[in-house]
Amino acid sequence: MKKAVCLLFLIGSTVLVSFQGKAVSYLLFYFALLLPLLALLYSLYVYFRFKIVQNVSHLVVKGQKVPYQLILGNEDFLPFTDITLHFYTDMVSMQHDSVDRELQHLCLLPHAQKQVETKMYCRHRGTYPVGVKSVTVTDFLGLFTITYPMMSQVRLTAKPRILPLERLSLALQKKDPKNTLFPTSRLQNLPDYEVRHYQSGDPKKYIHWKNSARTGELLVRRQMPEELFETILMLDLSPVQGDTEKRLQTEDNILEAALSYLQDCYLKKIPVRVVYMDSEIREILIDVCTGFEAFYEKCADISFESALPLEKVWRRYTSRLAGTRAYILITSSQTPALTETIEESRLLGNEVLCIYAGELNL
Repeated sequence: MKKAVCLLFLIGSTVLVSFQGKAVSYLLFYFALLLPLLALLYSLYVYFRFKIVQNVSHLVVKGQKVPYQLILGNEDFLPFTDITLHFYTDMVSMQHDSVDRELQHLCLLPHAQKQVETKMYCRHRGTYPVGVKSVTVTDFLGLFTITYPMMSQVRLTAKPRILPLERLSLALQKKDPKNTLFPTSRLQNLPDYEVRHYQSGDPKKYIHWKNSARTGELLVRRQMPEELFETILMLDLSPVQGDTEKRLQTEDNILEAALSYLQDCYLKKIPVRVVYMDSEIREILIDVCTGFEAFYEKCADISFESALPLEKVWRRYTSRLAGTRAYILITSSQTPALTETIEESRLLGNEVLCIYAGELNL
């Protein structure tokens, strides 16, 4: 409607100049020609003077709702008309869909401010931009509608969830009723720790002060049996096939299954070596000394870009080891090559538990 009025005004002033040619006619004609330029300059002015402040936590857990605050301001003497905000929606969901509708065709009077508070949550782990993605500004005549990307982005890091081990075990049993999470002797009924009397030369960090105070004798934690240090968790970080949603969910499942098991072992003070491959084979020991948090933080941005499939990473890693061990393999799918490697390892006396996390409902 506004465009039609402007067009009629331009046509009318042109006709008036053609038949009359007076100063007023030329004034109206030139004003009609300048209107589009003024409208364009107004759109640019609104974009650069429009204030947007976003407040949100920069480190969250996948699926956890976190407060999100958006403050919009007009500190100038001109009204800002017809502004629409567009949000990132690929990886983040807003708690209320009405927020998006509320921030369409927004008008702000001079020195006015609008504040919106809601909650958002991340559907998958990773680091990505959130909040306002772009701003669409339409001038007061409706002649120009220009969409500008945000000059500065708010980025958020979502860590994977740490699920109770019982939930992982239940998901495995639903997929395969015969499957149990701990079928091997080394991986079940492990005590949290044992204590013994202090002996000269024992490191002070192993003293169990609580039990010592209760018994009146100086007690220390026993060293874990040597074979427990040989529990190795292998992560399959080869690229996952499928569409984006399936790929991201599968990656989350692999990491969340690993974290579920690792946290349970960490709380029981059972050391586990985590092995995976990115540019090279990595090995991380998780025990009471090294801690669990460092690996957990790494899982937020770990990349599934291994150049080798899990069975080849496993073979390359074990080629430099001697003796039998307990292996836990976490992968997205079962392949004939991996099944053959598992059987070969079991024939050598190793204990192997393979978790196919690709289609688990966690």
